[in-house]
Amino acid sequence: MNRVFERGPEVDVPHWIERLETEEFERFLAGCRTTQAEETDMEDVETLKAQVKKANARAMEMKMALHDLSEELPAGLDNVLDVARQTQEAFQNLDAARKKLAAATA
Repeated sequence: MNRVFERGPEVDVPHWIERLETEEFERFLAGCRTTQAEETDMEDVETLKAQVKKANARAMEMKMALHDLSEELPAGLDNVLDVARQTQEAFQNLDAARKKLAAATA
C-alpha cells in the first residue's frame, strides 16, 4: 500500500486511517529493529568465530606440547599429568566454542 494520506485542518479523517498509518509505521519500525538485530547477530557470529579460532590454536599448541613431552620421556615424567590436563581443558574449551558458534548460526 503506497497511499499517501494527506491531512489538513479542514479534513475529517476517520479513525481507521490513523490506525492503518500507525500499523504500517509499526511494521516499518519492526523491520528496522530486525535489521539492527541481524547486524548485532553478525557481529556476535564474527566474535564467536574469532573465539573458535583462538581456542583451536590453543588446543593445537597444547597437543603439540603433549606430543613433544611424550617424545622426551622419561625425562619429563613429572609434567605429563599437568600438560595432559591443560590439553584436555583446551579441547573442552574448543568444543564449547564450536557448539556456541553452531547454535548462533543455526
